[in-house]
Amino acid sequence: MLQGAYQTTVQPAERAAVLDQPRVVAPARGSLARGALWLLSSHVSYAACQWAALAALAKLGSAASLGHFGLALAVATPVVMVTGFALRTVQATDVHRRYAFSDYLSVRLIANLIAAAIMGAVALAAFERAAAAILIPIGVAKLADATSETCYGLAQRHDRLRFVALSKATRGALGLMALVAVVGLGGTLEQGAWALAAAWTAFLLGIDLPAAGMLEPIFAWPDPWTLWRLARESAPLGAVNGVLAVTQSVPRYLLAVTHGAAAVGYFTAVSSLGPALDQLAGSVGHAAAARLGWAASADGERFRGLVIRLLGVATAISGTLALGAALGGRQFLAMAYTPDYATYRTALVLVIVAAGFTMMNSVSFFALVAARRPRMQLAIQCLGLVTTLAFATLLIPRFAVNGAAMALALGGAAMTAVSAYALLRGRSIGPE
Repeated sequence: MLQGAYQTTVQPAERAAVLDQPRVVAPARGSLARGALWLLSSHVSYAACQWAALAALAKLGSAASLGHFGLALAVATPVVMVTGFALRTVQATDVHRRYAFSDYLSVRLIANLIAAAIMGAVALAAFERAAAAILIPIGVAKLADATSETCYGLAQRHDRLRFVALSKATRGALGLMALVAVVGLGGTLEQGAWALAAAWTAFLLGIDLPAAGMLEPIFAWPDPWTLWRLARESAPLGAVNGVLAVTQSVPRYLLAVTHGAAAVGYFTAVSSLGPALDQLAGSVGHAAAARLGWAASADGERFRGLVIRLLGVATAISGTLALGAALGGRQFLAMAYTPDYATYRTALVLVIVAAGFTMMNSVSFFALVAARRPRMQLAIQCLGLVTTLAFATLLIPRFAVNGAAMALALGGAAMTAVSAYALLRGRSIGPE
């Protein structure tokens, strides 16, 4: 199967004949609701696996060991996001097909090398030893994940949302089983992280890349100018994702400095529900990506109407969950982790509120990508980073985990207000 997937290549002349004649692609065949349902199910499953991994690590080890795991994630995630160029989203919203999949994959593989070098340097030069041992395998796992996401962008462009859903859910389950099985059987957290990396890398090579090769050729003779142009156009979106990841990681950095690894562990566990909610918004956003791109290029009113609908869904979900956290947060934390986590109910409610703003900002991200407004999106994310950093510096030394959660909520609120105004004001939507 792998041989069949890799055997087709595109020669430069053939490639130019295709890409020099941009084609307008009609919106995806399936309805938005059906596509969102497929992606929602997979994202929920994937997020549940991520959360279950953290819950299992909290039960199997100490808060300090979970803190080391959280610090490794706080370093690896921003690096991979910055070098990822948001290629899945760019590819899914590329309705004119200006680039071949082989271009996206080539940029992704080059970016993987850069990200690996950065994470290796951080692990060697300026990182806590216990967390550094976990950083390398976590980085490998994150790079495999990012490459799979690039394959999913191609599948979305071909309206293969069912494959995306099944692949993502299966990969998440395999990673969970590998990590928890190794740690549960007496292995170290570092060994468990390597098992996670091996599972995701094997899935990429055995499933996702061969599936991509059945849709389009995955390798071509690279045109350096084309790759440079794609990287240059997508770099602002990579910066946007990177700034967002740094914003989410800033509280962990400051907690580690002011209160130690155990505080990072408690915050990592409590805040683990935030990415799960962001996965919900991401599933809807990815399903709507092609429609947003089409509407942004053709019909401003329809574009704004779709944005309002998506923001309304995000608001309703986050409000419901915040109420649930206020009513039953203490019991949930005691059952999901260990009884000592139950004292952080206030932090849980604040994290859910922050996650609600993150959901709305995720919707805004897809909308601004579709409108080809990367610089505006980058400015909004930088505002969120500065706001979060300022409040984190002020609140974390005094309020610890609760202060970290408050800083996230206030930073998210600032981004939501500005991005909603930018998208819903009366002016026309179009590229910068």
